[in-house]
Amino acid sequence: MLTARRPLFLWFSLALLAAAILHACVWFAARVFAAQGLLAASEGARQMGLSLFWMVCATSLWLIQGPKNRLHAVGHVIGCAFLVCSLGSVMAFSNLTLSQNFELSFSNLLVFALVAVPMVASQVLLAVPSAVVFQLILLKSPPQVAAEAPAA
Repeated sequence: MLTARRPLFLWFSLALLAAAILHACVWFAARVFAAQGLLAASEGARQMGLSLFWMVCATSLWLIQGPKNRLHAVGHVIGCAFLVCSLGSVMAFSNLTLSQNFELSFSNLLVFALVAVPMVASQVLLAVPSAVVFQLILLKSPPQVAAEAPAA
């Protein structure tokens, strides 16, 4: 089972900083290649802030019980990213219907879902590199017990 490195605050800060910067760079590159150059920097900064939510969420899970292996750790981070991105889409739809007087109907919900589902999928896909870096920095494997050579 993997555990968090000690001192926790130092390693958590380093992992959070490195993964957030990588996440911002990935989003910046995605926006630049999508021919939205003027929006790339602001979107990278916005996504960097949002990534802090799912990184803290994953760390909270790991402090309760450490993941079995690195693949599970990445899965936890991606799961938290999916949760945060999905909640963001729900909040965006709530904002449209409640604050901006968007009619709540099945057809409007369907159109919003056709936009929101690929958007959440792309957000989770772009979170994979930072999830890998985050867990690599923050988590450590337990010390391996050296197998003693059999006596001859």
